[in-house]
Amino acid sequence: MKLLFAAAAAMAFAAVAPFSAGAQIGYPPTRSPYIDLEHTQEITGFAGYYNGRADPAGVAPGSGPIFGAHYSWRAGGPAHLTSEFAYIQSKRRILDPAKPRATRDLGESDWPLYAANVGLALSLTGAKSWHHIVPEVQGGVGFISDMKGKADVGGFKFGTRFALSWGAGVRYVPGGRFQLRADVNNRLNTIAYPNSYFTSTTASGTPILTDSPKSVWRNNPALTLGVSYLFSR
Repeated sequence: MKLLFAAAAAMAFAAVAPFSAGAQIGYPPTRSPYIDLEHTQEITGFAGYYNGRADPAGVAPGSGPIFGAHYSWRAGGPAHLTSEFAYIQSKRRILDPAKPRATRDLGESDWPLYAANVGLALSLTGAKSWHHIVPEVQGGVGFISDMKGKADVGGFKFGTRFALSWGAGVRYVPGGRFQLRADVNNRLNTIAYPNSYFTSTTASGTPILTDSPKSVWRNNPALTLGVSYLFSR
């Protein structure tokens, strides 16, 4: 048994030794792939596509282009405090549960959404870039809303919903005042259905929903590309 431990220890040392030697030697300053980030704040204008996932009734706001602004402040080390506002050009289908199944679909209507959140992002390369690249992971809390105060003809109301967000991104920092960034972010929010979706009359026949819960969660990922202005050292 002692011989096995000794052999394992020798193998581990042999595997780690080259990396330790490399870490001790390091890179000449002019050839290092790691570059200190000059600025601590950024404002990004972005555009992309929002993927609104389908819900059981098919009435929630769906997919569409997304536009917005993102702010980030490097508070220290790898930690960034962030905030974001987005406008989503969405559409949704309107159903009238009082009508028979064949005629209750009233078609699609433009239904823009507005989303905002605050959060924390962590740079995987700390306060440096690697070959001008900075990968990040991020998460936050906020809301998503259609800014409408009343329900549609079928009694459905999207309203303002609490939203959790998380994702990952990568920044390209060539130096100077501007950078490029790409992000994949997910927004998780609920959808609530009115009682009218679960009831039927002689005129309507079958209800819109039968075995679905009255409130469901949806993941809504979005891919965005942006240009950032960097400031504050």
